[in-house]
Amino acid sequence: MPRLSPVYDRFLRLVVATFVGLLLVGCEPKLNTSADHLQTITMLDQQQLPAGYWALSNSIIQLSFCRDRINAALLAEADELRRWRLVGDASSFPSHRQEGLEQLAYFYETYQVRLYQVYGNFGAQWFRVAYPAHESAPNMADVFAKLGRDHHVCYSSLEYR
Repeated sequence: MPRLSPVYDRFLRLVVATFVGLLLVGCEPKLNTSADHLQTITMLDQQQLPAGYWALSNSIIQLSFCRDRINAALLAEADELRRWRLVGDASSFPSHRQEGLEQLAYFYETYQVRLYQVYGNFGAQWFRVAYPAHESAPNMADVFAKLGRDHHVCYSSLEYR
């Protein structure tokens, strides 16, 4: 059997290794990353809900975060939230809001809960839970129990409606 030149042999090995590597990468399941969760929460935060694909819980969860920076980042009157969401553009929201959204993305990643803010002052924030409209509403007692036990939350309450 004729022998391949060393250059051609190395090239052929590189091509085979690259092909096998691509096959292995293509077989790995795509995992949701923190960036995916933050993108989902940011997208929800910029919409007027309920609408289309998304529904909102009737009940409201009040959370007070242990870090004042998070409470300050989510500081927003209901009218402000409505105006920002009417524009539907990230530039209409205050830039410091991002830190608060990162906290909400953490809740989504950890507990699979999408919080949608309806009001916020320096001491506490009020949220409804956003969920796909084709699914049944989440069990608010379970959501409340999960979030209330989280080490980022110093106070929580649930208002059934």
